Amino acid sequence: MPPRWAQLLRRREILVTAVIIIVVAGSTASHPYFWASGNLAFIFADSVVITFLALGESFVMIGRGIDLSVGAAMGLSAIVVGFRIQNHGMTLLPAVLLGAGLGVALGLGNALLVGVVRLPPIIATLGTLSVYSGLEFVVTNGNQVDTIPSSITNLGSHTVLPGVPVILLLTLPFVLLSAWVLRYTAFGRSIYAVGDDAEAAYRAGIGVQRVVFLTYVISGLFAGLGGVAFLIYTSGASSTTGINDNLTAIAAAIIGGTALTGGVGGAFGALVGSVFLTVTLTAMSFAHVSDVWQPAGVGVLVLLAVVYDSRSRAGGTRRSPRRQRGAR
Repeated sequence: MPPRWAQLLRRREILVTAVIIIVVAGSTASHPYFWASGNLAFIFADSVVITFLALGESFVMIGRGIDLSVGAAMGLSAIVVGFRIQNHGMTLLPAVLLGAGLGVALGLGNALLVGVVRLPPIIATLGTLSVYSGLEFVVTNGNQVDTIPSSITNLGSHTVLPGVPVILLLTLPFVLLSAWVLRYTAFGRSIYAVGDDAEAAYRAGIGVQRVVFLTYVISGLFAGLGGVAFLIYTSGASSTTGINDNLTAIAAAIIGGTALTGGVGGAFGALVGSVFLTVTLTAMSFAHVSDVWQPAGVGVLVLLAVVYDSRSRAGGTRRSPRRQRGAR
């Protein structure tokens, strides 16, 4: 049996956190401002939206699904909520509830297509991606959200401690709640069981269709909350909001340890993966890497994470006849 420290290093969250520390240390050595509290606050605030999307994506992917519409759902939520704030003076709490409700409604669209109609997840969510993206253009009608009151945007710019923005602290309870649901509830264990082997889960009495249905609703919920977080952080939204965030959310989940093959992943991995992507992209900017190369860099990181994940899982399979579930 390997020593305790070796077991800990195999946990993706710890490994990625160690890489984050190395990237931060190297960037700070070259550019001391990288460690400034203002830049750290920017990194953490910038990672919040992707964290929400990656949390929802993790629920779906652990159940061996995929949601390609999370970015469009987030953008549509940001637009609808933003116009209510801008044109009707909606305050923060009703805005959060509206964003959550809209996200659930959009998630229900995916849930019905995948969990009830039983379309392949990639086909169903690719279709809703087009629908939700199109609705962004319809709702904006050539306008954009650009007047969000400071009482709301201050949550994205103010810090409670040096380098710790308020919006990050508001996000952590959702991460903790997600971790608790996945690890300590019957529903969470059912998601892992379905992702590990849906047929075996069905024979064990688990309502596979119900579990899959709910994971897509949860993904929509977090996308809706991500839309509100986007407004808080950026103070605006347009018809193209979220257009590039679908794959970024999937990338954050994969880097954080959620497997495309299902049955493996966790909430803390979604948070760590999101911070890792933001730190890496910021470090690339400090190193004067052109923006056009940054998506390619993210793609390379995702490929490395997938290769590492597949190799480590293959090694575990050779050592044990039982498939590793890896619930975190």
